[in-house]
Amino acid sequence: MDPLLSDLLGLLEIRSVGGSAAEIEAQRWVAGTLRGWGWDVETWVDDPAGVRSAGDHPGMEVPRDRVMGVIGRPPGSTGTRLILGHTDVVPGGPPPRLESGRIVGRGAVDMKAGLVAGMYAARSAPAHCAVCVVSGEEDGGIGAYLALRHGLTARQCVIPEPTDLAIVAANAGSLTFRVVLPGVAAHGARRWDGHNAIDAVPDVLERLRDLEGRRNRDVPGLLAGWPIAYPISVGRIRGGDWPSTVMAEVELEGRYGVALGESLDSATRAFEAALTGTGARVEWFGGRFAPTAVAVDDPLVRSLASAHRTIHAADPPITGTTYGSDMRQLVGAGIPTVLYGPGDAALAHGEDEEVAVDQVLACREVLARWLSA
Repeated sequence: MDPLLSDLLGLLEIRSVGGSAAEIEAQRWVAGTLRGWGWDVETWVDDPAGVRSAGDHPGMEVPRDRVMGVIGRPPGSTGTRLILGHTDVVPGGPPPRLESGRIVGRGAVDMKAGLVAGMYAARSAPAHCAVCVVSGEEDGGIGAYLALRHGLTARQCVIPEPTDLAIVAANAGSLTFRVVLPGVAAHGARRWDGHNAIDAVPDVLERLRDLEGRRNRDVPGLLAGWPIAYPISVGRIRGGDWPSTVMAEVELEGRYGVALGESLDSATRAFEAALTGTGARVEWFGGRFAPTAVAVDDPLVRSLASAHRTIHAADPPITGTTYGSDMRQLVGAGIPTVLYGPGDAALAHGEDEEVAVDQVLACREVLARWLSA
């Protein structure tokens, strides 16, 4: 078996769900692997509470009291070209295994296959590369945020998130919202004495659907291929405390897509304005993914496309995605960054998370070519 695949299966065995102790375990696995290659490895462990009040804090949705980061470089490396990835995963998913030319398991697509491919690409590249591995990406990006505060820098970066070996040069942004709808409690046998908070839900959902439609009328070309470039999705509804009591409050929580070129403040104002008159209270929590993009003619895009063309004898698609990533933090720090990795993002976070072995190996070859250019 290719050592890359053996190591990937080993990393998949660590169920590094966000906020669990296994987040640190996975980071230590990366650090140990890189040290085993004879690399210079730096690690750090931070308490994220120390930066919670910072104005540029990326948000965090699960409790953590420690965040570990790892950066490795071949001896003497200048680290001008960077591979960055995350080891945290969401709960659930299948156990790891190799079968019928596929790597299966939670995190195989998002994004341990791409990460290990990037590590092996850097292992075979000249000494100007570096690999940085973080956690906490899934719920905001606290790991990359802290890595930058520790001085992470590079001239160019590729994040091997699942892109089906397309170059992703733009990410839409996203915010996590909570809409609280008030009511008046009463006995269910005399419901006319109260006001059921759930009665406002249809109006709120209709307003959000109208808002989504307005925000998707003029979409840039990189995102024009998606059915909805900036989705608004309600993922959780809570309300009531007893079957025979009129609900005094209902909460709706969900995800709000932020348009390319739009500030987070402007996006929140548009959302809140759409619900004016409903009596709703809007709260913002969790990850704060600003939108970001690099120019399609940026030297990074051109050099990575050239590497792909050399390996595949065809040009890669160059596109944008509806989801956010750590890309926006690196671009914000002045480091041109794109996404390029194996696997279909549609399978991420799903019960059938898997990635083709051929794509993982091809990704390694393309990234090695890019790092060596």
